Amino acid sequence: MDDEGDWRFVAGTCLQDAGYEVLTAQGAAEALRRIEGVKLDAIVLDVNLGGENGLSLLEPLKQHRPGVPIIIYTGLDHDAEAIQTMLKHGARQYLRKGTMGELCNAIQTIVN
Repeated sequence: MDDEGDWRFVAGTCLQDAGYEVLTAQGAAEALRRIEGVKLDAIVLDVNLGGENGLSLLEPLKQHRPGVPIIIYTGLDHDAEAIQTMLKHGARQYLRKGTMGELCNAIQTIVN
């Protein structure tokens, strides 16, 4: 989930090239609608969803898909306390946006 269309395209393409089936969503409502009835191995969640706070999705995502790991992947800077709070509230991993290789490695580690 990311509000930036270019990033969704690049990340989706990279993950598809790595062998993953990818669903993308721009915001919270679209994401919750798209995951209904779909088996998920992992969720990649941006913090800033164009006016929406992606962190507000942690609890609904955990309720709709218990056991599915959530990776926070953001371009925002967070201090150690904020990161620990995200992890405590359901995120499996926190990554700053960097290379697609880092994201692919994180997903491979979580789903394997």
